[in-house]
Amino acid sequence: LDAQSGITKGEVFFFLGDWRSTLIPTLAVPVSLIGAFAAIQAFGLTINLITLFALVMAIGVVVDNAIVVVEAVHAKMESEDLAPYPAVQKVLGEISGAVIAITLMMTAVFVPVAFMTGPVGVFYRQFAITMASSIVLSGVVALTLTPVLCAMILKKPNHGVPKRKTPINLALDAFNRLFERGTNR
Repeated sequence: LDAQSGITKGEVFFFLGDWRSTLIPTLAVPVSLIGAFAAIQAFGLTINLITLFALVMAIGVVVDNAIVVVEAVHAKMESEDLAPYPAVQKVLGEISGAVIAITLMMTAVFVPVAFMTGPVGVFYRQFAITMASSIVLSGVVALTLTPVLCAMILKKPNHGVPKRKTPINLALDAFNRLFERGTNR
């Protein structure tokens, strides 16, 4: 998904644990980036190396917002044994403020750069507008599309039913044990 931060679909899969959860950020990221193209056009910018570089950089932030929501829904479903839709309702009440704060803080980093003057300001303005618009759209998608996708795509966990011992599940369990040991250390 993101060449800049090194995030791949495989890593998202390892951390989230199933293909359904991986599919949600995979669908949410392009929506935010396509919306950024609309903002680029609205501000009269062209698609060039600077705006494309900004979009590549923005992918890391955009995917983070989607993963925050998906992980929160997963945690709520596991901890309270809820179906996806009620879990989404509870999660939105709990993390909406955090997603909005993350979005505003990340946007506040780039908006002042858009007001730089001179020839350097022209280049930075394109970068800042592209980044800020993709980040704002990412926040909107994280509070609208991502929860809907969670409610539609995720399945209620089977508590008390052991997971099948497939090679993928064994690899995920080994990864989680290794990750826990590293975290505890």
